[in-house]
Amino acid sequence: MGLIRLLVIAALVYLAWRVVKNLLSQANRRDSSDSGNGQDAQAMLKCAQCGVHVPAPEAFTHNGLHFCSQKHQRLYLEHNDR
Repeated sequence: MGLIRLLVIAALVYLAWRVVKNLLSQANRRDSSDSGNGQDAQAMLKCAQCGVHVPAPEAFTHNGLHFCSQKHQRLYLEHNDR
């Protein structure tokens, strides 16, 4: 009788563990889908001069080309206007 009681308790503990694990997994998926909705994400643009990626609001743009700084924009335009 003691062995059966031990097996039943072990089965209940295992089932409770599986339920908690499943609930935590669903909560993590829900949190990651909420944070991945793009509200905090920014487009990154590659500098035509040096290749560094900068956030779109910080980039300098000229004729469809993007630059990380005005200096790189000037250098690129001086070098490629020839």
